[in-house]
Amino acid sequence: MKIRFATSQDKEQILKLMDEFNVLLKSQDVPSKIGGAMFDEIIKSGDNKIFVAEENNKLIGTATLYFLPNIRHGEKMGYVKNFYVTERMRDKGVGRAIFGAIKKYCLENNVKVIKLTSSNKLKNAHNFYEAMGGKSTERSFRFDIE
Repeated sequence: MKIRFATSQDKEQILKLMDEFNVLLKSQDVPSKIGGAMFDEIIKSGDNKIFVAEENNKLIGTATLYFLPNIRHGEKMGYVKNFYVTERMRDKGVGRAIFGAIKKYCLENNVKVIKLTSSNKLKNAHNFYEAMGGKSTERSFRFDIE
């Protein structure tokens, strides 16, 4: 297994992984139909990073690391979204490898805090995040703007 940054050639596979994730969450969105432009923007900007786990030329996991400026602390904070490992590869170290690469990248780039949010439904993911050293420190709120 190899962990690396996504490239534009990974677009179709990443969007299919996110389709799989949205089915798990019972979300109405279909990333492969609506997420392509946002994927292109992230890849093109280079400011944020999409990490992928690859095995035998097939993507088996992904996570996106965004950087948020934090004025109060005078530094950037890492924010992880869309962390997903395909079902058949869970409990095989893929998530640990992706998160380890994210932590290493943050350490090398002077990012001292990583935050992420997770759906209340994903109890196994919460257990994983706690096993990786994560602490539940705050409540998250969502505002749908219509």
